[in-house]
Amino acid sequence: MAQAEPDPVGMSREDLRAYLRSTPTVTLWPFSGRALGLSRSLAYRCGADGDIKVLRLGHRCRVSSAWLEDVLFPEQ
Repeated sequence: MAQAEPDPVGMSREDLRAYLRSTPTVTLWPFSGRALGLSRSLAYRCGADGDIKVLRLGHRCRVSSAWLEDVLFPEQ
């Protein structure tokens, strides 16, 4: 059984970066959307519009952890 993703809102920057580096993809919602400060509907709309780089696997929407890390931590 897959382990549940942590809530990015309650994570420190260091823990968030470490988590992103430990997994190849994360969910569009709730993980990516909450990390970016978006509502559920806006996260899915951004995914559909291409503003969030989404990997579609059947009905699942995943986001590359490397892409999300680049968006959240552009300075490094």
